[in-house]
Amino acid sequence: MPAIAALGFVTIYGLDANRAIFLALNKIGPATSDTLWANLTVLGDGMVAFALCLPLWRRRPDLLWALAFLALLGTLWVHGMKPFVDVARPPAVLGNDVHIIGRAYQAHSFPSGHATTAFAIAGLFALGLGMRLWTCAIVALAVVVALSRAVVGVHWPLDILAGAFGGWLAAICALWLAERTRQFGERPLAQWTLALLLTACAVALVLGYPNEYPQADLFQRAIGICCIAAAAARLKRAAR
Repeated sequence: MPAIAALGFVTIYGLDANRAIFLALNKIGPATSDTLWANLTVLGDGMVAFALCLPLWRRRPDLLWALAFLALLGTLWVHGMKPFVDVARPPAVLGNDVHIIGRAYQAHSFPSGHATTAFAIAGLFALGLGMRLWTCAIVALAVVVALSRAVVGVHWPLDILAGAFGGWLAAICALWLAERTRQFGERPLAQWTLALLLTACAVALVLGYPNEYPQADLFQRAIGICCIAAAAARLKRAAR
């Protein structure tokens, strides 16, 4: 996956097709549904992504521990690069030619944080679960979530590809680090600490975690409720 993202990046950059591809993707929004894309793009939000990992608790302690490294590495990738590669966002460059869904961000475009998150979580599940059918579905969803950043009008294709590259690479490194520190990471204290943090994320969604996409409020609440219910069911089953 990192190789595909890197190849796409080099190709688009070499052909100077960044703007043209963005405009083509951005037209999908008004041609379909703003609400649909608002709901899809929130899946790349860190709070939502962490809540979605709550069901890993007690099912896959190894992946839950890897998530700790994943969060650190993904954050370093995004926030370590943004100050040094200060690219203006599409609304700042193209103005009214951009169809905006949500907030019209202006600066710090590279890389896409949502794309990084989507591919980091996809990599964690795809590589960690090792199930071909699930891998295809997870990667396909990550692609759609990443592309949604152009559809909602806030990221260039190069931002998205850089995010996909960094996110999947972060997953590979996180799984490697988790395996080598597994004896510590699967201790009850570490597992309960991570579970409580993820539960807090899910509760925040249920309580109305603020975002720039009000169309997705109900979807976010539903995600929070489902993830809490899944974790509670697992805890009840383990207590029997």
